[in-house]
Amino acid sequence: MKKILYIVFIFNFLFSLLTSILPLLVFAISNSAATSGYVLGTFMAALLIVRFFLLKVHFNEESLLKVGLILYCMGFGLLVLDANSLFLYYVGASFLGLGVGIVSPVLLTLIVNIGDNKKLSIGLHNSFMGMASATAPFLGLYLFYGIENKMYLYLFLFSVAITTVLTSFFIKKQAVPIELGSRIKHINKNVFSLDYIINYIAFLLISLCYGAVIAYMPLLLEGVNLRIDIFYLFFWLAFLLSQVYTLTITSYISEKIVVPITILLITISTYLIGDTNNYVLLIINAVVFGSSYGGLMNLFYNRIAQVKDNMAKTDAFSIFGLMSYLGVSLGSLILSPIASESLSKVFYFASAFPIFALILNIVFSLFANKRATINYELEK
Repeated sequence: MKKILYIVFIFNFLFSLLTSILPLLVFAISNSAATSGYVLGTFMAALLIVRFFLLKVHFNEESLLKVGLILYCMGFGLLVLDANSLFLYYVGASFLGLGVGIVSPVLLTLIVNIGDNKKLSIGLHNSFMGMASATAPFLGLYLFYGIENKMYLYLFLFSVAITTVLTSFFIKKQAVPIELGSRIKHINKNVFSLDYIINYIAFLLISLCYGAVIAYMPLLLEGVNLRIDIFYLFFWLAFLLSQVYTLTITSYISEKIVVPITILLITISTYLIGDTNNYVLLIINAVVFGSSYGGLMNLFYNRIAQVKDNMAKTDAFSIFGLMSYLGVSLGSLILSPIASESLSKVFYFASAFPIFALILNIVFSLFANKRATINYELEK
């Protein structure tokens, strides 16, 4: 457990550190706000390709973890070669995308298989991810402004990333290894039922907002002399707290009420980000967005964690993560023309996406209630 949690922390720490300063690094080279969206889109394209591949072919989880972390390290290693080459940003983003696409669902599968308390395992995973993501932007901005030659920045990231690869070789196998390339065709159909599909689509739409935050918020705040690390600190602290109180809240209030409320809060906070010009509003938006985003993720992950079949569970985590990253990718690309005109308008437009998720959730809830009523009448 400790080795896996170490990898979870460092893996997410490095990823959060890089994404918090990536728009600033790309803008310094290209002098274009839209280019950061294109680089992020390249990252997501690579991630999507490997996710689709892994849905078709199954490999041993421990082996996948090693391969994914090696690709992840190669992404940082390529950037060490020339920190001022925009081309290497695209190539490095591709390797990072492949690495993240492999590692993220595998870590979730490995950690929920440790012990019987799956909710605790999910909470630990999300908490370590949240702690890493909350603290990394501070170091990222310090290194960005403090190191003139960015090659040293990438050398530091590359060196730390190597430790995750080394650690992965000491993780014990949890079950009898599956022959590489083999595939069990029977998958738990509940994972791909209408209930889960609605969750996937809803999180896809919500992730479009998060894509706007990652790609364009650092540039927006730079223009009004505010710090992105402050936003990420409160965002991820709220995300961490949501891992504790979300399940408690749903023990008193139905998920059918909690989910639409959190989606509505994400809509409001996304819109207000476009008008952020002081730290009070920045912190409020960060807390509201982070707690709502983290709460939804916790609820969806816990549903998937109940699946017993490992490959079905990995597939479910992969699809869920796929929707999340696809949303981030599409968000940055769809909004890139608007970013060239106005960074504030990016968030005004982005706030429309969760509204569609809210409508979808309400319609499905009404449909589910009607279906339950019909089934009840038939059973009489």
